[in-house]
Amino acid sequence: MPDLLTGRVLQFTAGVYRIHTPGGTFDCSLRGRAKRDAGERVAVGDLVTFETLEDGSCRITEVLPRHSRLARHSLAKRREQVLAANVDQVAAVFSLSRPDPDVRLLDRLLAVAELHQLPAVIIMNKTDLADGNSVPLEYMAYAEIGYAVLPTCAKTGAGLAELRSLLDDRITVFTGPSGVGKSSILNAMMPDLELRVGAVGERSGKGKHTTSAGLLIPLPGGGYLVDTPGIQYFELTGVDPADLAHAFREFRPLVELCRFADCRHRAEPGCAVMEAVADGRVAEHRHVSYLALLEAAEEARGYGG
Repeated sequence: MPDLLTGRVLQFTAGVYRIHTPGGTFDCSLRGRAKRDAGERVAVGDLVTFETLEDGSCRITEVLPRHSRLARHSLAKRREQVLAANVDQVAAVFSLSRPDPDVRLLDRLLAVAELHQLPAVIIMNKTDLADGNSVPLEYMAYAEIGYAVLPTCAKTGAGLAELRSLLDDRITVFTGPSGVGKSSILNAMMPDLELRVGAVGERSGKGKHTTSAGLLIPLPGGGYLVDTPGIQYFELTGVDPADLAHAFREFRPLVELCRFADCRHRAEPGCAVMEAVADGRVAEHRHVSYLALLEAAEEARGYGG
């Protein structure tokens, strides 16, 4: 009976799972009972047991239980797509310019992290392109509600030491739109990685996809980093509209103060969230993002209002 080894899934390509262990990496297949029991495709970040066979091949025998996952809805396949398993935190990467920051996407990513009970950090890259090398006040407002906002520059190395300390000994999902410099940041921290870097379109100002599949990257200081494909649209799935307000952390202390228990914080009388928006305690753009996600969640459930 072959000895079983335990490792973490780094990558999946054409039916082959690359598994990382302290003793090296192995390319394995998923067959038999393990394939039936997996239920869904094994994701990067999954812990698995596997065995090596006499012919030199390797096969996964069991997919170990996940303690967390990050998922999005695949419109093309009409099902949930698990981007990464056993995630410890999310790093939402945006640029200060070229392309301009997308507040709506940032709020969606933060909502996803909150609903999955994952800590999130906001990386604002390309400080060399911003006036005064400073983060706009609109984005510093996220720090006021408890998110870490870290300015970085892959070209100059600014902020990368602080970023490394945030990544050590954790599995971190690196996500955000294309063209913001995710691969450039990783290459600056780990030159041997040599990830492809995509240019930003001169006319559109939007990035081009350079990462085609999820990839778990072992970090020199311990931990892993999940490099995901550039995300232009991230949709929440399986969310009860009544729970959505809790994905906006500054809403949480307010929702219990609303006049009606089933308040959706849209236009109801006595809504504490709406009052906070009106007097500036809650940023208006955050409320707009919430309303957009609320509408989508209600449509997915087949009702509105």
